[in-house]
Amino acid sequence: MRRYCGPTTSWGETRLGTSFAEGKNSLNAIRLTLAATVILSHSWWLGGYGPEPQPGGLKLGSWAVLGFFGISGYLITRSRVRAASSMDYARGRFCRIFPGLAVCVAVVAFVLAPLTAAARGNNYSLRDGLLYFVTNLSVGTPGIALPGIPGSLDGVHDPGSWNGPLWTLFWEVACYALVGIVLGVLKTNLARIALLVPFVAGSGFVFTLDAGWGAVPTPQDWPLIPVLTFLAGSLVYLFQDKIPVHRTMLVGAAAGVLVAASSGFAASLVHIPLSVLLIAGSLHFPLNRLAPRSDLSFGIYIYGWPVQQMLAAAEFETHVSPVVFAMASLAAVTPMAWLSWRWVEAPVLMWSRARNSRRQVPQLA
Repeated sequence: MRRYCGPTTSWGETRLGTSFAEGKNSLNAIRLTLAATVILSHSWWLGGYGPEPQPGGLKLGSWAVLGFFGISGYLITRSRVRAASSMDYARGRFCRIFPGLAVCVAVVAFVLAPLTAAARGNNYSLRDGLLYFVTNLSVGTPGIALPGIPGSLDGVHDPGSWNGPLWTLFWEVACYALVGIVLGVLKTNLARIALLVPFVAGSGFVFTLDAGWGAVPTPQDWPLIPVLTFLAGSLVYLFQDKIPVHRTMLVGAAAGVLVAASSGFAASLVHIPLSVLLIAGSLHFPLNRLAPRSDLSFGIYIYGWPVQQMLAAAEFETHVSPVVFAMASLAAVTPMAWLSWRWVEAPVLMWSRARNSRRQVPQLA
């Protein structure tokens, strides 16, 4: 497939596709910030501090997950358009998620869980650890992936879960498959319609729940909500030839996020403005030099909860505030994320891209 960059207007106004193709953006730094926000959000729950802040009616972690999904929607759609074949695309997606995840669940099942259980005098069963490991290789599939290892976390505030965030990976992969199929079968204009229709229908349905017209209120962690943000990011890519990147547009996107949040309809209305704000804003935010070249966001995301559980098992939270608990968690998890990137994720991505005849340093997508 040809690489799609997008045009400029007759007045010379640069569109999103052209600017993003230049490669100078701050998405790596933004995703690191989102991963740190997820850890901050989980600190209230895992540390037993009580209810966490919910700006705009959504938890901090929910906002971060929406940001992740919106950025991912853009990058994954871009990856699918640029892929030479469906096999190349599928291989790239598999290599980005599965090896790092497999090592993470192995570390939890056979290192962190038994060490934590021994330190607290709890029970640990190798059989239960093996079941945790095997079932979580399903990439968080509901009804298959086990959340915890019985007995190993007894006495902490959430004894039943060793890695809460993994539930999002199943829906992320489902979105990968959807985009892969739609863009593999349909041309650009039809693909726009094929993704726009479920996005509008899903947003409308969530809006009815936000408005109180449905039987139940919208659950904050309902999978449909981040899926809608993924679709929004995908649509931002497919319509990027019509999206300018000047600062007035960013102000408009930020205003859209604030209006959706303040009105109580963030779950149904925030997806497009949030995706535009983060993706187009990455071209303006001067953060690209602050983030490391290594993409640590995935490692921080999947190792953050286990590290926080270990700190909770050591009763660290009894001596500090939620913010300090989060900062200590981030300091502890960053080396693990770097090791995951350096020795697992990056080598596999380099192998995958070599197979796809693209010899380049692993970046965001």
